[in-house]
Amino acid sequence: MSTTPTRPEMPQAEPPVPSYGTPRWIPILFVVLFLVSGYLVYSGIHSHQGLEMQLAQSNAQISKQGTALDTANSQIDDLKAELDLTTQKLGLTQTQLAQARKTAAILRREQVRSSKKLQAQIGQVQQQTQAGMGQLSNELGGTKTDLAATKKDLAATQNKLQGTVGDMGVMSGLVAHNKDQLSELIRRGQRSYYKFDLYKSKHPYRVGPVVVQVSHVDTKHWRYNMYVTVSDKRIEKKNKTLYEPVQFYTPDSMAPLEIVVFQIKKNEIVGYLSAPKEQPQGKQSAAAPSTR
Repeated sequence: MSTTPTRPEMPQAEPPVPSYGTPRWIPILFVVLFLVSGYLVYSGIHSHQGLEMQLAQSNAQISKQGTALDTANSQIDDLKAELDLTTQKLGLTQTQLAQARKTAAILRREQVRSSKKLQAQIGQVQQQTQAGMGQLSNELGGTKTDLAATKKDLAATQNKLQGTVGDMGVMSGLVAHNKDQLSELIRRGQRSYYKFDLYKSKHPYRVGPVVVQVSHVDTKHWRYNMYVTVSDKRIEKKNKTLYEPVQFYTPDSMAPLEIVVFQIKKNEIVGYLSAPKEQPQGKQSAAAPSTR
């Protein structure tokens, strides 16, 4: 057998190690990581600054709240003190409060009694008022009757007024026989009238525009004497009677003045002087007695 000659074995070469280049994404990754890191650092710094500002604000608020809390605590202490004082005062006035309540109850009872008493009095007054109204109605009726009678008497007085001839022969006007008739003459106003109430005296009295002196009074025969002074002229009138018009003139009068006496008393005569309207009015003497 033939033997094939063998070839010497060739040493086998090692497979080539592939050589790889630096991947392109790795630098990009580093850049991205750097940017992210920078952002994170910036964000951290910014957040830290924000936190510091918030912390400062919080500290300021805490300080402010602490001050407010101190003020509130002080106020609470004051309120506690006032409350304690009020409590003490309230404790001291409990007796007074009880006394006040007792007094109020007494006043209420008194008020109720007074109200009942007042109502009873009101009812009594109402009854009295009703009775008084009835009496007043009766009195008004009587007053009306009296008024009618007064009117009737006045009419009679007017009818009784009459004229007469005076002591100088001159027809007199209406002559009043009493004070009521004299009031009617005054109301008519046809002449001026001067009332008088004269006493027997050595001193004269002024009556209207003349001066009169009563020299004698005779109550038995109802006569009297007097002197009348007119414009410095003295005139004597003797033995004059009741209701007799004693007439005389003044230099300025066209109609006579008249003295009428309608009442004779002891040393006293009562009557009036009548004068025409155009007669100047004299002044009443301060020494003259008051008229009636």
